[in-house]
Amino acid sequence: MYGLSFRRAVLPLLAALCAALLAAPLQAKGLEGLKIGVVNVNQAMNESAAGERSKNILLASKGQLETELKAKEDDIKKKRQELDNNMMLTKEARDKREQELQNQERQLRQDVQTAQRDLQERERKLTESIFIELRTVIDAIGKEKKYDLILEQNAANVILFSSQKFDDLTQEVIDRYNKFNKPK
Repeated sequence: MYGLSFRRAVLPLLAALCAALLAAPLQAKGLEGLKIGVVNVNQAMNESAAGERSKNILLASKGQLETELKAKEDDIKKKRQELDNNMMLTKEARDKREQELQNQERQLRQDVQTAQRDLQERERKLTESIFIELRTVIDAIGKEKKYDLILEQNAANVILFSSQKFDDLTQEVIDRYNKFNKPK
């Protein structure tokens, strides 16, 4: 559900931030003293209760829109078939109905595009709110467990070698997030 837009928007920033953040602490503290964690944010978003609810909301909205659009499409097909089978119409009447059908088809295409944009916007808003809440949980875990750095797992994959072990905090983030964000 979440992934492509998140990666495109955040991953380059995370990679640059990692490089900048690692440089100063490494010099001051030394690599051996760093405590580093990683979180797969996409997994946390998808597997958290809020992520599941968001997916279900989006799937229900998508299903409803698809049903409505399919009904419109079927109606246009039916009208097209009736027009094709009606040999009794005058040329003017046939042209008029043909034009009406073309307008309805054009409107249907616009409705499909609008529905896609609306779903993408809704997904973006849901994703953004979950990400902000996950961020709060990640910050709390980082402070409680005294992590020097917590990376997004994909950003951690940019680091090709490290003698330091990275702790995967993804499941802990999901569990804590679910605990504090139960549906009302």
